[in-house]
Amino acid sequence: MCDPALVRNGGRPPHDVDVAKTSEALRDRVRSGQMKYVRGDVPLEDMLALAESDMKYTIVSFLKCEACRRTRFWGLCIRGAPSYKIVDADQPSRWPWEAVPSRLLWAHVRE
Repeated sequence: MCDPALVRNGGRPPHDVDVAKTSEALRDRVRSGQMKYVRGDVPLEDMLALAESDMKYTIVSFLKCEACRRTRFWGLCIRGAPSYKIVDADQPSRWPWEAVPSRLLWAHVRE
């Protein structure tokens, strides 16, 4: 497997994903050039803060693995389990994008 970014926490599926560590692993892969950030609601660095603010129900990012060229979906839901999966390359253009609250309203959550 070319993309070991998903970090498990030992919980019961589907709640067995360590969101903070998986987010960090994805950020590291983007910084190193292993993955490319394609599109998202907010930068990867801001996903957790927006989720913790409870101001947007789902927060998603699409990334492309430079090794296998497949597109990955990384999604957080304030009332559900996180999702990390391979999707079709055109999925970012088909996603039902919704407005994101102003960063000024939620960024302080993690700062």
